Amino acid sequence: MNSLQKFKPDVGIINAGQAVWRRGYSGSVTPAKLALLLRELDSGQCKNAMEFFDEMEEKDIHLATVMQTRISSAASKLRRVVPASDRAEAKKQAEFVRSVWENLEGRTQIMHDLLTAIGKGFSIAELIYKVVDGLMVIEKINFCPQSLFTFASLEKPEEVLGFPNYLPNGEINGQKLPRQKFIYHTYRASAGGPLRGGLYRGLAWYFLFTNYSMKDWMSFMDIYGIPLRLGKFKPTADEKSREILKKAVYNLGSDAAAVISDDTTIEFIESKLSGSHDLFQNAVEFFNAQKSKRVLGQTLTTEQGKSGSYSLGNIHDMVRRDIVRFDCASLDETLTRDFIIPLVKMNFGEMKSYPSFVTDFDDGSSRMEKLDSLKKLHEMGVPVSLSQVYGAAGISEPAKNDQLLSEVTK
Repeated sequence: MNSLQKFKPDVGIINAGQAVWRRGYSGSVTPAKLALLLRELDSGQCKNAMEFFDEMEEKDIHLATVMQTRISSAASKLRRVVPASDRAEAKKQAEFVRSVWENLEGRTQIMHDLLTAIGKGFSIAELIYKVVDGLMVIEKINFCPQSLFTFASLEKPEEVLGFPNYLPNGEINGQKLPRQKFIYHTYRASAGGPLRGGLYRGLAWYFLFTNYSMKDWMSFMDIYGIPLRLGKFKPTADEKSREILKKAVYNLGSDAAAVISDDTTIEFIESKLSGSHDLFQNAVEFFNAQKSKRVLGQTLTTEQGKSGSYSLGNIHDMVRRDIVRFDCASLDETLTRDFIIPLVKMNFGEMKSYPSFVTDFDDGSSRMEKLDSLKKLHEMGVPVSLSQVYGAAGISEPAKNDQLLSEVTK
């Protein structure tokens, strides 16, 4: 009996609902506070930093858009379960995994949630099992917010854990988790562990700079965008007239109408500015461009450049496709390791090799080219397996009880 079968069906460990409440950081964050958050992150205490990263996505529309573009590009791709070999047993295992995967609800959303590791460095989802016809299958996958975990080690404070501990409500020490019950996806844009590899670590500074620039921009418009309203009253004006004038001057910015006495007047004085007035806009656009470069590898798909060409656009699109392929390949490896292998072990035992997830990037024209190449190789006497043909066509092999097209057309 495999040790994985000790998990109780339909029972989850992580209470994702406890992450609903969060303290606010972005409204009062300073360079010193941000540096402190990142130092905490280096020590393995990631709760505060992960909550801050969530706020970055909520308040910075540009950052959320470019990250959503990158994540969606990888999450929306079709994936196939490829058998480990052409043996009947290997095909049986792949078909079993495929049926479990296809019966999961919200598969695309789960892949989207796992890919949030691109920004935060890691992501975790819990596997919920159930028994169907004597087999252990995965009923659903529950995504777990990153702020519920810690990489800090009590036994060895100088070290950072390779797999995080869970922080239930009220606990600060962390609870160890069974590794085989979770999908653990990581992203490392730079050397070091996942807490140093997420893109948001470096982008946090540009979020801070953008935040400051936007606040200064709003203050600038408030001071210089609205004409100065100057109220004047004659010495003969009584106290009531003066009070009415004062309220009128304050409210004219929103009401645009006022009733005052003959002894009082209101003048509008236009602001006279010299030099460049677009300093704040240029700063925000520059910081946003840096975010686009970091997330997408280029800027043409998010900003309209001052100049460009068709060939330059193609190059940028190729860069983006390479990034998407990397994200897909990384996620395929994670799903193979943490979804397929535990599932096969529980139901078929230890194997020398296992089925795997493969993302399908081929369009119709490239598939036809591959099929033509395989046909020519077959005609030349080169051995070609059926799995290669199915893979080139972008379709899965028929299951044992599936009705075949040749049987229908007879």
